[in-house]
Amino acid sequence: MRAAAATLGLALAAAAAATTTTANAAGEAEPGAGGGGLADGQPGAQPGVHLSWVRGEGAGVCPDAAAIEAEVTERLGSNPFARTPTQFIEAIVTQKAEGFQVTIAMRGGEGKLIGSRALTSSPGDCRSIATAAALTIAILIDPDALARAPAPKPPPAPPPPPPAPADDFPGGRVTAVAGAGWGQVPGVAPGGGLSATIDVSALFAIGVAGVVFPEQRTAAPDDGFAFGLTYGELVGCLVPVAAASGLRLELCAGATAGILHAVVYSGTPTGPGQRWTFAVAQLTRVIIPIYQGLVAEIGLEATEPLARREFFVAGKPAGMDTVFTQPVVAVAGWAGVGLRWK
Repeated sequence: MRAAAATLGLALAAAAAATTTTANAAGEAEPGAGGGGLADGQPGAQPGVHLSWVRGEGAGVCPDAAAIEAEVTERLGSNPFARTPTQFIEAIVTQKAEGFQVTIAMRGGEGKLIGSRALTSSPGDCRSIATAAALTIAILIDPDALARAPAPKPPPAPPPPPPAPADDFPGGRVTAVAGAGWGQVPGVAPGGGLSATIDVSALFAIGVAGVVFPEQRTAAPDDGFAFGLTYGELVGCLVPVAAASGLRLELCAGATAGILHAVVYSGTPTGPGQRWTFAVAQLTRVIIPIYQGLVAEIGLEATEPLARREFFVAGKPAGMDTVFTQPVVAVAGWAGVGLRWK
């Protein structure tokens, strides 16, 4: 039996020779046997094949048998190695000084040699000669394999979308409010302010505010005095309701620190000017979405001065000399419009 030798560059030509005969490398083959022979004489059926792929000395870097079988299956469009074998292919790949060499022998079920091939390549990557060997094996099994394009590979799965950039900036809002209060200054007085709220978590937020109650004149007969209040506020808020629509309920508690202004229009003040004032604050707020980030805010607040300031006129009878005393509890109602983000 004369083995047909081919370099890697002539591997396709050597493999194509198998299409003219049934793997007739020696010039002789059994009728109906060899590459392209029909298994069990059934027209149109490819034979089952057993592949023995041996990586010899120096060829450990070459693809293994599973990789060769996968390439042959791709070329044929079906898997001959999954059927009961009636033909046997023995392939040995080795590395020589001049390059890689593959010898391929195909035998029938009785062990008779049907044909053989020998492929060589220059030194370098074994991948190319392994591909040529897989093509040669495919043609030995089915001579028409060379004429067919390999079965198209399924398109690769699309890469996963890139992770969304981390957005560490917390949600919150800024609100301008106006309202009225009792107890901050004499009588019922208007007030206004600006607040900001930052979400610490889904259930907790922190709020700050600056509030002004303009000077309010006392009632007759002691109408020669006026008082105003400016304070800052810091609160922590529990958020028991936070709907996806943007509706929120906030229950807040904290403290205020500010200045109580005193103005004397008649008489001679003994201690004119300003007084510090501190208070504990409780605040309930409802935030109602209007449009996109625009929201409405309604709030009710109670404050309790920690040291109640008292202003009186010297020389008047006891009980009639008091001009203004901070009450135990002052209340205020607020309404405003704000801009919310996130």
